[in-house]
Amino acid sequence: MSTAAQVAVVIPVRLRRAHDPADLARCLAALAACRPAPAQVIVVDDGSSPPVQLPAPRPPDTALLRIPPSGPGPARNAGAAATTQPVLVFLDADVVVPPDAIGRLQALLDGHPQAAAAWATVSPRHPEGGLVSRYKLHTHRHFTLRLGAGPGPWTTPHLTTMLAAVRRPAFETIGGFSPAWHTVSIEDVELGRDLVDQGFTLLLDPELQVVHAHRFDLASAARNDVHKLRRLVTATLGRRRRRGSSVEGGTATDGRMRRYALGVPLGVGAVAAAGVGALPLSGALLLGLALSERDLLRYLAAEEGPSFALACLPLIALERCTAATAAALGLADYLGARSGS
Repeated sequence: MSTAAQVAVVIPVRLRRAHDPADLARCLAALAACRPAPAQVIVVDDGSSPPVQLPAPRPPDTALLRIPPSGPGPARNAGAAATTQPVLVFLDADVVVPPDAIGRLQALLDGHPQAAAAWATVSPRHPEGGLVSRYKLHTHRHFTLRLGAGPGPWTTPHLTTMLAAVRRPAFETIGGFSPAWHTVSIEDVELGRDLVDQGFTLLLDPELQVVHAHRFDLASAARNDVHKLRRLVTATLGRRRRRGSSVEGGTATDGRMRRYALGVPLGVGAVAAAGVGALPLSGALLLGLALSERDLLRYLAAEEGPSFALACLPLIALERCTAATAAALGLADYLGARSGS
């Protein structure tokens, strides 16, 4: 395998929290250990204050691009425009990749010329997280691992850019990341859907796992869920209206979303009943939620034990409450946009 893969890695970053510089340092150190190495790395400072300083160690061909605060989608577009390699690898700044990550992505695209993109899943181990962080990591992994069966690669209806490789011609065909998504939300999911709607194929390598240091507490998890799900509902309704192939029925994603929707009234009811002191009713509704989410709970128990799965059941109920709020807001946004058009 060559010493430098024909890929350019784009890492958007905006420093907000005390741990962000350390996360970026770990990200770049892991990338520096990759064999083969990427031909280019560009870190896009999305309006950080104080500005980003590139740490060491880092890959030898690493450049820093500073832009005004624009959001992760526009930052990735700016980074892509500043590179020349035929494959773009998008990487989050709080992600640590394994040493074979670049080589696996390149080999996957080389071996599947019909594929426009290839992406990775997340490791089941959070480097520092408490209960909520670990629960959110596991739900993401559980959802991803239900997109296919067997060793992979699997064809998927979307992707995420924790770690994803996209051929430049396909990226340019769809115009890159949509400027409509200028906050951290669903810009990567929508990029994948745009590719699928244009007839491109996306591949997931379930064996390629990255360590994601995204940290949550109850409040930040609720804010994140409402923010993202609200936009996902609006975007999905719009694609269904346009008959986009990325949201056609019959996919594994649809099956998971149906089970998720079934749990919404159960979770809302359990939380509401507990709030008024109707504990027997709350317990019965939690039991119903556990039955509807038994696949997820089995997965959580297998990963971290039955006590962890049991501790996560109230989190599932709370998450379904935020989903109900997000769905209502997303529907209102969609109807408002239609009435104003």
